[in-house]
Amino acid sequence: MAVLTLERYGKLNPEAEILGVGAGLEITTFYLTNFVRRVFATDLYADTASIWAGVAPPVMLTDPASISPIPCNPRRLVVQHMDGRNLLYEDNTFDGVYSSSSIEHFGDWEDVSKAAQEIGRVLKPGGILTLSTEYKIKGTGRGMPNVLVFSMEELRQIIIEPSGLLPVDAPSSTISPLTLQTVVTQQEMDEFYAEYNAGRPAQWKTFPQIVLESGEYSWTSYHLALQKPG
Repeated sequence: MAVLTLERYGKLNPEAEILGVGAGLEITTFYLTNFVRRVFATDLYADTASIWAGVAPPVMLTDPASISPIPCNPRRLVVQHMDGRNLLYEDNTFDGVYSSSSIEHFGDWEDVSKAAQEIGRVLKPGGILTLSTEYKIKGTGRGMPNVLVFSMEELRQIIIEPSGLLPVDAPSSTISPLTLQTVVTQQEMDEFYAEYNAGRPAQWKTFPQIVLESGEYSWTSYHLALQKPG
């Protein structure tokens, strides 16, 4: 979805500068280096004590090409240890920003809103944000330990509005992923990942959309495509 959105809005070109926020080991990072001027991948790469250290390892700071699963252009890749709530770039710097299933791990709602503000600030006018996060189907609180889940109204209030960006594919109040075909894919999270970690890829056959459940919550992925006015 990140690549398709950036391509659709003309951000995959030899002059474009793209920022990844909470980029981890996303394959998107490496793929984009084949199409744009530079990709800046940011995450807490130097924090080896973080619970996310396994998906944002320090080797990304020194030799990212060595762990790329696909051909990439390392001369176009800049990897930096940086907190998504405090992006150390000038205003209006980037043509596009991608953040895929990471912002829900940034802390509490206030942390997510701060990250959304920062993303909006560093985007150029006309720039595109492609952001995937967790959509709450069932459950009354903010989420589980280390993972927030958002209702449609919370997506608006906590991410869209603080960012100052405008939806280019406007969210619907009757959210489109919740078709019967999606809902029947529901699986218990621990069982799902146990199967995945055991190397049973058949568990992934329900992609591109699945529903996971844990405790009182069930959730699925939701993609936002947002553009900076101007």
